[in-house]
Amino acid sequence: MSIQDTHALRTAGKLFKKAVYSSKLPVKTIRTNYDAVLGTILLPNNIDRQDVDVGPVPADLLIPEMAIGSRTILYAHGGGFISGSRISARSLAASIAHESASRLLIPEYRLAPECPFPTALNDLFASYMWLLRQNVAASDIVLAGDGAGANLILALVHKLRANQVRFPEAIIAISPWIDLACEGSLFSARKNPDPIHSHDVLSGEAALYAPQLDFSDPLVSPIHGDFRDFPKLYIQCGSEEILIDDANRLARKAENSGVSVTLDVEPGMWHLFQAIDTLTPQAHVAVRKLGKWVRETARGDEA
Repeated sequence: MSIQDTHALRTAGKLFKKAVYSSKLPVKTIRTNYDAVLGTILLPNNIDRQDVDVGPVPADLLIPEMAIGSRTILYAHGGGFISGSRISARSLAASIAHESASRLLIPEYRLAPECPFPTALNDLFASYMWLLRQNVAASDIVLAGDGAGANLILALVHKLRANQVRFPEAIIAISPWIDLACEGSLFSARKNPDPIHSHDVLSGEAALYAPQLDFSDPLVSPIHGDFRDFPKLYIQCGSEEILIDDANRLARKAENSGVSVTLDVEPGMWHLFQAIDTLTPQAHVAVRKLGKWVRETARGDEA
């Protein structure tokens, strides 16, 4: 890791430390801090934003100038199931929409602990069904999410299977948290390279999201689900985050199930570095790669 990346990693850690779970902070304070770190009012790249009602929750619909056809990304923000919002996700989501030339929907799914599992998952399911009712074909839909949001979009595919609903064309999982039991090797390692997350942080969030539930349920921990016939999958994470173990496990299981998988581990990077692009130019490069993959993979009515 370069000196510049090391400095950026420490800076990111200081920023995010204020926004992650702590038993010493009220959940409302964590939510305020999360939006303050990642939130933005002005959207980049002349993105148009519309407020829409997707059923149980409101959502942002982001529309870039060069949106192609009806291709739409359904984006689930991160925040450990207890924080995060349309506001915190807008900047990164707008960049992804721009680079992929796609419309993008960000539901304001309901958060734990007030609304524990399966509320957020049900909100994502309702959002997917709303897109279908808007005459967006499943082949024009890409699911995307970061952290806990990546968990939700992967669990959503399992829920779609159970309800015999057609799968989307592709999935982007950014720093996916796919095992709420936190059983990866880095969770028990003596030295944790992640400046933001730890076993205590994530296990605390898991307990608020799915209290007294079996973490082996595929709708809670999607790594335990059936990945046969899953959509094409792009996984992106940083090499310096504790969730790299989950990313590697997800890639292996999906590949072993016959899924087309791209695993992109960005060297020297931290959790959700893509969202704080002022700290490193690598954030722009990573988002451009995501956009290029969507354009080449989910061609829909563009083809």
